[in-house]
Amino acid sequence: MLSRRDYNINFLVNSLDYAFFTLGLAFASVNTIFPLFARRLGAGNIEIGLIPALAYLGWSFPALWGGQISSRLERKIPFILKYTLFERMPFLGYTLIAFYLAANRPTLSLYLFFAMLGVSYFAMGFIGPIWMEMVGKVIHPGRTGLYFATGSGIGALMGLWGSRMAENFLDRYPFAENFGYCFLLSCLAIAVSYVFIALNREEAEPVVPLERGYFRSLPQIIRSDRDFTNYLTARVFLALGFMGGAFYTVYALERFAVPDFLVARYNAFLLVSQALSPFLWGLIGDRHGHKIVLVCGGLAILASNMIAIFTPEPAGMYLAFALFGVNYSALTVGGVAILLDFAPRNRRSGYLGLGSFVAWFPAFFAPLIGGKIADLFGYQMVFWITLLLNAIGFCWLLFGVREPKTFEEFG
Repeated sequence: MLSRRDYNINFLVNSLDYAFFTLGLAFASVNTIFPLFARRLGAGNIEIGLIPALAYLGWSFPALWGGQISSRLERKIPFILKYTLFERMPFLGYTLIAFYLAANRPTLSLYLFFAMLGVSYFAMGFIGPIWMEMVGKVIHPGRTGLYFATGSGIGALMGLWGSRMAENFLDRYPFAENFGYCFLLSCLAIAVSYVFIALNREEAEPVVPLERGYFRSLPQIIRSDRDFTNYLTARVFLALGFMGGAFYTVYALERFAVPDFLVARYNAFLLVSQALSPFLWGLIGDRHGHKIVLVCGGLAILASNMIAIFTPEPAGMYLAFALFGVNYSALTVGGVAILLDFAPRNRRSGYLGLGSFVAWFPAFFAPLIGGKIADLFGYQMVFWITLLLNAIGFCWLLFGVREPKTFEEFG
């Protein structure tokens, strides 16, 4: 049984792990830095859309198998320490590509970039349910929302410094050395986060076999838990609604002809909103439930889509990125925590695997479809379709899902 001291230590080291991993992703953002890097390597709209699509696909399908593995593990940490290397080592690959290959062999660099991106995000998706179930074990249940808020908030605050550094690199150094420095700092931050994972204190937990087996139990979860099924339906539409955000960067580049270093400033606004909003989400989620967090995030993404559609100047994209970050942080804090609230202890692996799959798999198609729509009809059409999808998801969440969190035990 974990003591209060164990819980406090776990809260600290997991928050720092989360923070440094978030910092690493700030230097290699799927929404800003990666699309710009790919564009400079010669990628078109379909290839730009493939960047978030690979990330979403990686977070979805492998999560089902990750949930199955998680249900068989008495301790999660040793497994995570071993297999998380597959999600972290590609960042070293990005660095080597940028420093030694991209300037002279852009086409080969683009192929290698996408291959490493796929490996990294498929590993993230596979480990995700195992990591989430580990969090459910080592973080006190009454502080789950605060944990996600603290880790993502501190990481985003650190990412502000990272964005400033990235801006200087992109402005000061030639292509692709400038991206090489960004990816190098990403590697270092992710390496530090690995150290903090290893410092967790976790007790062994007896494995309880599922009556129907892992995969056969998933349809039963959907049939038996109507609120969870409605939640998954809402997340399908909200996942498809990621379509527009994937093209904010290239839209600003082409519509307003902004310089590369200004993209780093957009990234800073994205991170500012991700830094400030999670502390509010954690407080609200732990006291009032995580559904309201997701509802607020839905309002933010609707506003972001509207601004992207109607802004007449590049300055308006600052607010579009900021609100996109607010929504992303709401999904990070509330979207993960609410799965733990939905899941009974003895069926947690099934809920986490299914929840991760449904939340992200539809998003795989969205940027690819969006890239084709952008080629045929322009970015404005992409943003209008995105607005409609997010509106449907928001209404389904607001009216079709009841808050699953109970407060009797923890107050």
